[in-house]
Amino acid sequence: MRIATILALTVISAIPLLAQDAQSLPAPPDVVAVPFYLDSSASQMKKLSAESFNNKNPTPGVFTMKQSIEVKGAASAFRIPIQDKIVFVYDAVTTPRLYPFVVNDDKRKFEYGKVSVRGSTPIDGLPISISRYKEKAFQFSSDQPLNPGEYAIVFGDHIYTFGVDNKK
Repeated sequence: MRIATILALTVISAIPLLAQDAQSLPAPPDVVAVPFYLDSSASQMKKLSAESFNNKNPTPGVFTMKQSIEVKGAASAFRIPIQDKIVFVYDAVTTPRLYPFVVNDDKRKFEYGKVSVRGSTPIDGLPISISRYKEKAFQFSSDQPLNPGEYAIVFGDHIYTFGVDNKK
C-alpha cells in the first residue's frame, strides 16, 4: 500500500512538469506540406524553402535504370548544427521522405527509383520515425543521427533541402 501511495504521488507531482514541457514547444505550423525545423534550443519553428530541381533521365544499368533528382549548388542555404536528433514538423497527410545528397562540384544529387522491365521500384531513402506533434500536426526525424552533409526532404513534387554542419 505504501509503495502504491508513493508511486501515485510521484506521478501526480510529475504532471505539471510534463505540461510545462509541452507548453514550451512552439505551435505547429499553419502551412500544409512544408517541413519546419524544430529548433528546440530557441523554441522556434524554422521554415525550409523549396528548391527547384531537375528530374534526371534514368541512368542506364545492365538490367535497370536509376531515376535521380539533381539540385544546383553545392550546399543548401538552410544549415543545422549536428545533433543526436534533428526533428522536423509538418502538417500534411503526405509522408515525407528523407534522402542524403551526393555532392559533385556545384550539384547535389540523390537517387529515388529504379526502373526495369518488371516495373519501377522506389528507393526509400533514410529510415524515419513519424509521430504526432501537439495533436494537430506531425513530426519526423531520422532513425539514426544525421552525419554532416547535404539532405533533401521530399513532399510530393516539392524538394526541401538542408545541410548538417559539424559544429554544435
